[in-house]
Amino acid sequence: MGHSTARVALIYQHASAERDRLIADAVSGLVDRGRKSRDPEPMGHAGDTTD
Repeated sequence: MGHSTARVALIYQHASAERDRLIADAVSGLVDRGRKSRDPEPMGHAGDTTD
């Protein structure tokens, strides 16, 4: 990576992992909100019959 010590490389690696986690959580939240905005139970074949 070109860092002066392994310790410095680990610090940056840790910071990157934390940032990746924040991004993943944000994307997950967007997906959850998108799912909630749809119809709660889409009607399938069995849902539209009168039997």
